[in-house]
Amino acid sequence: MEKLKTFTSPFGKAIYPHLTKCDVRFKPEGEFKVDLEIGEAPANALLKILKEYQAKAISKAKEVTGKEKIKEASLPYKKEDDKYIFKFKMKASGTNAKTGESYKQRPALFDSELKPINPEDTSIWGGSILRVSYQPYPWFTPALGAGVSLRLKSVQVKELVEGSGQSAEDSGFEKVQGYTQDNSGSENEETEEVSQSADF
Repeated sequence: MEKLKTFTSPFGKAIYPHLTKCDVRFKPEGEFKVDLEIGEAPANALLKILKEYQAKAISKAKEVTGKEKIKEASLPYKKEDDKYIFKFKMKASGTNAKTGESYKQRPALFDSELKPINPEDTSIWGGSILRVSYQPYPWFTPALGAGVSLRLKSVQVKELVEGSGQSAEDSGFEKVQGYTQDNSGSENEETEEVSQSADF
């Protein structure tokens, strides 16, 4: 089997990252993952790699099955307006198919100066700007066809967001006249006036 090559993605915005703690909601063995939003121009190199490896998956499938026509599986990305969102994943635990030994793994995390990030002390939330070291893995199943998965290896964080990662502006809100957090007394008085003058 051809040795997997490692590539580095462009920097992008993290969406629903599970990088310091694995996601066990749908997979009991756990999964580290991140969706990375990348602009159209920098995404082109990654798209080229995906198509190259899907061609390898199709070629291998033809060789194994003896069929000339092979179904193509969906690639791990989607396009939204002028941006692409790529899906990177890593199994947190499992069993080695060759040795039968169980294993646990997690992605290596680094800051902008290449210093290791301790996952016990830091949470990486959506909105963080980061790039991913990954391995494209070609695969084939009769049901799904020939495809490629992006195996997450490590992450470098350029801009860290801790917390919800979503501001009021991100939600589509803008400033309006009315209640403010540091002016709750006047807000209550205004509400009382409205209640007294309402026509019931």
